[in-house]
Amino acid sequence: MALVLTHPQFRVIVHAQTGAISARIYFPALFLAEFYSIIISWLQRQEIVFDYKDLKMYSDGSFRIYFSTPLSPKAEYERLIGMLEEQSRESLS
Repeated sequence: MALVLTHPQFRVIVHAQTGAISARIYFPALFLAEFYSIIISWLQRQEIVFDYKDLKMYSDGSFRIYFSTPLSPKAEYERLIGMLEEQSRESLS
């Protein structure tokens, strides 16, 4: 039985030799179906830095992205979660 993920998976990555900090997020297809516009808005922010080679798209519609940011990657992820929670609250109203 396949595991169906409904929330993004986030991980901070520290380069072993340089100490450079980046992050990886995997966005499951079911999650994207509900929050696509918020995720796109978040990715378009100037603080989120990535290149096409940092993006891996899967056949089920999900994708994984590696990104860096001048701020803390965890803080940027928390900003994304805040945006998602705000949209959820507005849709319940």
